[in-house]
Amino acid sequence: MECRTARCASPARGLVLHTTRERADVWVLTETHDDFNPGHAFSRSSASGRDGLHEEKHRWVTLWSRFPLDPLPTSDPARSAAARIRPESGPPFIVFGTVLPWLGSQWRGFPSKGSVAFRAALSVQSADWMAIRRNDPDVELFVLGDLNQDLVRGGPRYYGSRANRIALESALLDAGLVALTAADGDPIRRDSAPSACIDHICARSDSSWRVESTARWPNAPRPDRRLSDHFGLSVTLLPRANHS
Repeated sequence: MECRTARCASPARGLVLHTTRERADVWVLTETHDDFNPGHAFSRSSASGRDGLHEEKHRWVTLWSRFPLDPLPTSDPARSAAARIRPESGPPFIVFGTVLPWLGSQWRGFPSKGSVAFRAALSVQSADWMAIRRNDPDVELFVLGDLNQDLVRGGPRYYGSRANRIALESALLDAGLVALTAADGDPIRRDSAPSACIDHICARSDSSWRVESTARWPNAPRPDRRLSDHFGLSVTLLPRANHS
């Protein structure tokens, strides 16, 4: 199974070349536009509006899947979207797409100063992650999107703050999740240092899937700003031997 996350602020034709080549089973697009389709038949979006815009076609998050999906409610319908995805073979799994507030961003009246907005939104969204784990303890859960925080330890910080990193790591731990794009799995820090992942792909810490590879695209020192100001990220997953 292949999961991808990318940021697509407009219906960019050039991005179609990347999404066609990547051939992911699941896409999570952030700051996206309804006119862009990576080629999948099934989708689930957050509420309309982005960056202060209220145009109906702008979304914070859109999930795309080559498999049928059933929409799930979230407690932050503007900045998150979730769905239960039903593959042709194998059990269903849940994908939760998100955009957390960046430095300088407000959220529901919470100020950006001191990262109050980031931690308030994280608290609301992570409660959804824990509720999913509690209500569906045997279902695979993937949290993907623009978390606006690097998870770098022992090296130069790229974006966010130490306090926000600790808060995000704690929220993932409480939900029984792990970021597959952190530490040695961070393809941006690995291949385009000193940049690092602030978009992440997270899975259950006891997942029945193992990571075969992580990658960032395009293969360049910096993102192609004609397409997006973020790299696209991908994780390829294979079933563990004892779960096959």
